Formats: sequence, structure tokens, C-alpha cells
Amino acid sequence: MSANRPGPQRAVSKWLLSIVLLLDAVLAVTPLIDRHAATDYEQLFQRAFVTFALARTINGVISAVQGTELALQPAGVGFTLTPGEVLDPVNDLVERFSWIMLGATLSLGIQQVLLDIGQWWVLKTFVAVLALAWIGVSWRRKGAVVGGGGYAWLWRALIVVLLLRFAVPLAMIVNEAVYDLFLEGRYVESTAVIESAEADIEVINEAASATAEAESVFDALGRTFDSTRQSLDFRQKLASISERATDLIEHLLQLGVVFIFQTGLLPIAFLWLFLRLLRNSIRRYS
Repeated sequence: MSANRPGPQRAVSKWLLSIVLLLDAVLAVTPLIDRHAATDYEQLFQRAFVTFALARTINGVISAVQGTELALQPAGVGFTLTPGEVLDPVNDLVERFSWIMLGATLSLGIQQVLLDIGQWWVLKTFVAVLALAWIGVSWRRKGAVVGGGGYAWLWRALIVVLLLRFAVPLAMIVNEAVYDLFLEGRYVESTAVIESAEADIEVINEAASATAEAESVFDALGRTFDSTRQSLDFRQKLASISERATDLIEHLLQLGVVFIFQTGLLPIAFLWLFLRLLRNSIRRYS
């Protein structure tokens, strides 16, 4: 801080910063923030795990549908219908979505390691010791808030350990708060629609398979009317599959946005913010 700053204002700055650092020292050795961050992490990880499993299940259902073919002969004209063809775009999207979820899971694994580092007792001890040491040194020296000169290293070390201790837990807490405010409704709705579409496609596929089996068993009976009726019924099933495929595409994209935002963009934004804070704090008080 500037050497010509009025004495009362400099004293207020010392008091405020000392109180903040004393609070940091207390929080560093208590599990309050860690428990909150661990709860938020577990909720995010469970959402990612469930969504990843849902994507793999959808992939299995689509693969089963794509293996279904139905040979029909309405009015004596033979042709084959393949319901899985309308799901090809969905299948490609599910494959890419699975990679997104794999990346989200890896990101969460890295954040878990960083949370463990922040909870290491050695780091907790360093935060408390350096914070108390800075408070003692700053009040024993007159003039600058941090003491300056040979004590600049103390401030730099304190800022580094503070960020190592609190950056990831605080980022996790803020991340979950953003989810609660802006993303939860999108996630819940998309998950429900995808689960419903998956169930509907599976039912339609079972009905189509039963129809195909009936065709092979009674093929010798020759029934033009029944074939025509089954053709129309199957076309309705194809239309239903196409409609559900559209729902799947829309809401898979919505879920992709949620997890890219929570496990990609927000962590990168927090990392940039903390690095800026680290640089500015060291420059200002060194």
C-alpha cells in the first residue's frame, strides 16, 4: 500500500485484513467448508454417473432397434421396413454424448484429487501458521500493511497456500449454487424426457419384433388384408419412433450443455479468476 496513505485508513485496512486472515486460519483447520464442498461434489458426481449410465442404456436400446427388420407384403407388394434407420442420428449423438460424459467424469476425478490436497493436514497447518505469522509481523512493523521488504515472501507464501486450501472447495460450492439457480430445471426435465423416450422406443421395438415374428409363423396362410393393416400399424410405430428420436436429440444436447458448463467452462473460469487473484494480491502487497 502507498506510504502516504492516512494513518487511520491504514489502520482500518490492517484490522480488516487481519480479521479476514484470522477467519481463514480458523476455517482452514475446521471441516465446515470441506463438508459443504464434499456434499456438492457428491451430488454432481452422482448426476454425472447416472447420466453416463443413461446414455449407455439408450445406446443399447437403439442398437437393439437398429437390428429389427420387418418384411411386409401389403397388396402383394413386398418391402422391408427398418425402424432403426430413423435412429441413426440419435445413435451418433449418443456416442458423442458418451464422450462428453466421460470427460465430465474425468474432470470430476481431477477435482476430487484437488479437494483431497486441500484437506491435507500439512496444508491446513501451513495456512494457520502463515496467517498468524503475517498478522504478528504486520502489527509489529509500522508503515505498510504487509511489512514489505524482507517480509514479502511471507505474503506470497500465504496467498499460495490460501488458494491451494480454499480455491477448489469454494469453486465447487459456487458451481453447485449456479446449478441450483440456472441448470437444475433443465437437467431434471431433460433426464425425465430421455428416460420416457427410452422406455417408449423399447416398447415400440418389442411390438415391432412381435409383429415380425408373427409374419414368419403365419407366412404360409397368405393374408393380404392383415399385411396391409400391419404395414399401416408399423408405419405409425415408425412415426412414433421418429418423434421420440427428436425428443432425444433435443434433450441430449440440453444435458450436454449442463455438464460442459459445470465440469468444463466453470472450472476453467474459476481457475482463471483464482490465478488473477493470486497475481494481483502478490503485486499489491509485496
